[in-house]
Amino acid sequence: MIKVDIIRDKNDYIKEFKVTGHAYADVHGKDIVCAAVSMLTQTIILGLCEVVKIQVSYEIAEGLLFCRIPDDLSKQDRQQTNNLLETMVLGIKNIQESYSEYIIVHDKEV
Repeated sequence: MIKVDIIRDKNDYIKEFKVTGHAYADVHGKDIVCAAVSMLTQTIILGLCEVVKIQVSYEIAEGLLFCRIPDDLSKQDRQQTNNLLETMVLGIKNIQESYSEYIIVHDKEV
């Protein structure tokens, strides 16, 4: 199962996200759930780095994707960052609606 943890700050801004595990919805190379989640989350990291032009801390490994947003963003960068991240969350939750046996999302404030 894929587990997605969305961590928010007290202002409801996403400060980090972590994706772990595998869906095992099909054989390796044909698993559309893993492919969809991987593509969505990796594209968001590209968007943060290349479009918003912020330096995020991230790690991508087998069965793991982790991304932390810097605390010292300008108000404009923080808003653009959160717009991208909220779009990612919508996409992930949409995948979860169709494939709930393969993905679970925890969206919480800490």
